Amino acid sequence: MPTSSFDNLPKLSQREALKILATPIEKLELSSDYYKAVFHLLKYPGSQTEQALIKLAQSDSAEQAVVIARRKAVEGLARLKCVHAIPVITKCLPSNDPYLVENSVWALKELCCKDPEVHKTMISLLEDSTQNRRVIIQALSELSVIDALPKIRTLFNKRGISLGIRGASIVAISKFTRDKKILNELSSHLTVSNQNDRHCAVQDVIDSGDYQLLPHVLKAPVASSFRIRAVNSLWPIELNTINGIELLETIDKLIEDDPKNLNLIHKYDFIPDDNFLIEELFGTDFSRCYLALMTLSERDPKIIWQNIVNYLEKFRRDYGSLYFSFLLFRMVNGWNKDAIIQISELILSSLLGSWPAYMKFRPAGILALGYVDPDRFIRHLPLFLNCKSTPFWACRYAALKAIEHLLINNKLVYKSLLVDSLPDDPNRFVSLKFNDLEDRYI
Repeated sequence: MPTSSFDNLPKLSQREALKILATPIEKLELSSDYYKAVFHLLKYPGSQTEQALIKLAQSDSAEQAVVIARRKAVEGLARLKCVHAIPVITKCLPSNDPYLVENSVWALKELCCKDPEVHKTMISLLEDSTQNRRVIIQALSELSVIDALPKIRTLFNKRGISLGIRGASIVAISKFTRDKKILNELSSHLTVSNQNDRHCAVQDVIDSGDYQLLPHVLKAPVASSFRIRAVNSLWPIELNTINGIELLETIDKLIEDDPKNLNLIHKYDFIPDDNFLIEELFGTDFSRCYLALMTLSERDPKIIWQNIVNYLEKFRRDYGSLYFSFLLFRMVNGWNKDAIIQISELILSSLLGSWPAYMKFRPAGILALGYVDPDRFIRHLPLFLNCKSTPFWACRYAALKAIEHLLINNKLVYKSLLVDSLPDDPNRFVSLKFNDLEDRYI
């Protein structure tokens, strides 16, 4: 279950959550308690939980707190695979709350609703521009509702339609008509100026199931987590090469995430100073972040450190900038001793702190530590390679990648690291990487 800000609050028992939902809204201390109760209730699958969520999903209250909690209840019923809630969720489709409609459509897709009458209602929603038509198209496509094809074609051919809707339409049309050529347009969506559209394009490629488009995704200026997810979803188990691209080489590049391997869509028409570039690492547009990273990495570490040191505390509080700072620390050679100490402390405090296990900066931090401070890296290596303490496979792969870096530089000294590593990793990419290193160095 995804993490939420409510996970930082005292946990509710099932009984406490049910009691909150049974309490009239005007008698609650906080209006957000309804949503909090639903969030925690999802941790307790069973008939009592389902009944409470169904009751909330049937509510017609106009209270904003109830409206928001109702959306979460519909989502929760789908996550709990509560198939008998389909009739209740279906009754949410005519709602004038577009977010409830969106969640309901998604829920019906997740519950594999097969009712033709429900499908007709979903198709009719495509005529309403206030609805999230991208989500509706995705649901109709996944449910294989071919009767939706005419309406989807109409949207596809409509001038001025958003790229998100167009991309989902392309995937649906391709699926219903078995026309693979139409998918080629998705490659151009991966480098548009709007980052959200680029994110949608990556998801569209994943939804298409066409691994031939992976080379384009790998160069898209989006967060590495999107590209990693695409490879994880699309790369066929039986293939080690796609269009001349090797699997291990691809994963290596994803973990290293060198901006020179991406199609960056921004450029500078001036010479930016170091502070400007460091501030850019805190931005939300990854194409701009990668450009700043690439520019900084080509500058003198002794000079840029004088400015970077002033941002270390700010880095600690921002997971996006942590990611890019870790890439920078690894990409630049020649940090002084004081810099290495502070860099190592920043990395370890982030890796060993309270950040969630799947934060995107973790693989970058592990790899950077192996480059910048091998001694500290080796000390924590058992932790990094342990599936329970390090559940995100990309982190364990990054640890092996760091070992490889050490082996390349001093094979004899670091050979024991590989010998002592655990070869039976459940993830296919990590296991493949270990076997590759074993073949080359043991």
